[in-house]
Amino acid sequence: MKVHVTKSTSGLHFKTVVVVDVLRSSSTIVTALNNGAEAVIPFTSVSKALEARRKSRQSTLLAGERKGITPKGFDYNISPFDMSYKNVYAKKILYTSSNLTRILGKVRIKHRVLIGGITNARAVANYLQRRQENAVIVACGTKLGTAVEDLVGAGAIAAAITHADFSDDALAAIGLSRAKEWRDLVRRGRIAKLLIELGFRRDIEPCLRLNSSKVVPGLVGNEIVDVAR
Repeated sequence: MKVHVTKSTSGLHFKTVVVVDVLRSSSTIVTALNNGAEAVIPFTSVSKALEARRKSRQSTLLAGERKGITPKGFDYNISPFDMSYKNVYAKKILYTSSNLTRILGKVRIKHRVLIGGITNARAVANYLQRRQENAVIVACGTKLGTAVEDLVGAGAIAAAITHADFSDDALAAIGLSRAKEWRDLVRRGRIAKLLIELGFRRDIEPCLRLNSSKVVPGLVGNEIVDVAR
């Protein structure tokens, strides 16, 4: 199998795409599904998520952010701490974020889509290895550019795959994920600094717990569910 890491959604030729947004979407979605959420439903805009909430007859929650700030009318930000068993069990979460859902909107039609990060790196790698499908891992970053934590997350997933044909970008990401100081690099990164400024310092460390979950979020129809079950 071939594995590629990229920071762009253009020219994605592989069937399976793993989207990585370590701080904080990937980690938050993994936490929600790990704590019994029925599904996470992604929306590319705040208005579409609010409209879905108005039309829903089910027990739903609104979780989201724009530039780190909780949108008006939403129940929660995208903090892993908000995705507790008490808050999310057996519920559907209507979800929108600045980066991950923007990327999902670009890749969901033509590709099989998984959500990966540092917390579920080995679980995603094992899933890919079992299927033996060529995969591209997208390090989301932001519209302003690369996010170091997403490259680390992409590298952690790739590093847990054995006997693959890795692109040079994948090899570089693997090297970064294996650096002794990778956690310190993430804490010094642009997104971590923004979270601290916004009062979300405590969200950073849970997103850096390597291989702490076996959940593999995957897009099935319009819902993200645990496809490893």
